[in-house]
Amino acid sequence: MKPLVVAFRLRQQGLTLPELLGAVAILSLLMAGLGGLIGSALELQSAGQTKNTLAQEARFALARMTESVQNSHRLLLPLADNLATSWSEHIRVETVPASPPEGSSTLATAVLAVTLSPRQDLDGDGWADANNDKDFLDRNNNGQRDPGEAERIDEDLDADNTLDGAPGIIGIDDDGDGSVDESSATNPARDNDEQGGHGDDPQGNGDQDGDGAIDEDMPADMNQDQKPGLAGIDDDFDGLIDEGSINHDDDEDGLAGEDNFEPVVYYLSGDQLIERWPAFSDQNGDSLVDGRDYTESVIAKGVTLLRIERVPLGGGRAQLVDITLTLTQDADNSISLQRRVRLGGGL
Repeated sequence: MKPLVVAFRLRQQGLTLPELLGAVAILSLLMAGLGGLIGSALELQSAGQTKNTLAQEARFALARMTESVQNSHRLLLPLADNLATSWSEHIRVETVPASPPEGSSTLATAVLAVTLSPRQDLDGDGWADANNDKDFLDRNNNGQRDPGEAERIDEDLDADNTLDGAPGIIGIDDDGDGSVDESSATNPARDNDEQGGHGDDPQGNGDQDGDGAIDEDMPADMNQDQKPGLAGIDDDFDGLIDEGSINHDDDEDGLAGEDNFEPVVYYLSGDQLIERWPAFSDQNGDSLVDGRDYTESVIAKGVTLLRIERVPLGGGRAQLVDITLTLTQDADNSISLQRRVRLGGGL
């Protein structure tokens, strides 16, 4: 039997110094490899999160534009193509950095504008926000709106169709020539398509000004028949035909120019996609509520391409709009989404 002291010393024996150094070296190699794996995993996770964030932002912005088109009765911009110009009015493309403009246009800009949805009622008063004059088809002529009596919206325009005191839509290059709110018309605010005339495309008679677009520049007497409402028709179901002395009273309610277009607009400011929404309170401090009152918000950043196309009509088809949006964070992270949507498809 060994002495107790010797046995205790044997139990305390461990690795020698070379063995310990070897174990530490092996452990260091394992940790380095594991650290590389963890680092790669974190990089992949970060890249995935970046792509997911870009995708979410792009989908949100595209959904906002799509829903606005689907819930509108009228596409304001882009205009239909005008064969007399050297650029395409019906396709509006803008890139960041900027691409050269087409033809004699001085600046390539993209814009989408539609009229406000007839379903929106933010204040919950039972009237569409777009129904400025709270007008309706009083079929039983009892002076009050009964179930089934539809609202009349955008039926009695001012000569300045958007009532904003500017040619076309205020602050926007409507015709794609590179200039904003320009007009050579004697009354520029009434030049609703920024093409130099005003009120030269009355409602219901095709393209009367020869610019490819229809009903885009209506006069105060919207159909220019020199009668209140439609000539020879009882427009408001009151039993009277063409009553009143105001020829540009387009709904025969005794007033004129009291139900203008309210544009919902999408355009680029730098690499930011801006959404403009009409406001129904005084926003600019002039004590009036008109087309100059609106709110704007950024719905996407890092935009490198916005393309809006008014798809040419044919065979009585509904108006279609192609929307392409590209968001880019860096050379490795970019997403491009495209959608074709039918005007009014959600109504």
